[in-house]
Amino acid sequence: MANGDVGVEEKLMPLKKRRSLRVVVELTGKLKETITKMGGTEETLITKRTLTTTDVDKGQSHLSIPISSLVTRSFMTSDEKEKIENRVKGDKEGGLTVEVIDPKLKVWKLKMRRSHETGKTSSLYYLAYQWNHVVKANKFKQGDELQLWSFRSQQKLCLALVLLQGE
Repeated sequence: MANGDVGVEEKLMPLKKRRSLRVVVELTGKLKETITKMGGTEETLITKRTLTTTDVDKGQSHLSIPISSLVTRSFMTSDEKEKIENRVKGDKEGGLTVEVIDPKLKVWKLKMRRSHETGKTSSLYYLAYQWNHVVKANKFKQGDELQLWSFRSQQKLCLALVLLQGE
């Protein structure tokens, strides 16, 4: 693939739970341009999911990213994982601050955190802090299909949200 295009098909693993990744799109020109302006490299598809009621609920104020839905787990460094893991309950400053590009190409600073749900075998990452503003600005609603991509800017983890149309 030319000029650093992401070979998405190469990164998808044929796991049963990942069959919902039925459409994979390349990053759009404008999104790629925004990532380039930020000094971004290493674009990697992390997951594709359908927004749930919880994801768009103002009272919840976060986007859930189930670890079981991840296409790859190698998008974070060990230091980044440690920052996410060592968040103290109730600590609003805890977690990892990440820049997130929304579908309208606005850049937000969100907190990425991890939740270990008591009594459940699954755990998840989630994006919080300014998430309600992202939902409102993009008019996200339950049932919307999103892809979440990671990239590196000045060696820091950044994310991009891609709203899938016409599925």
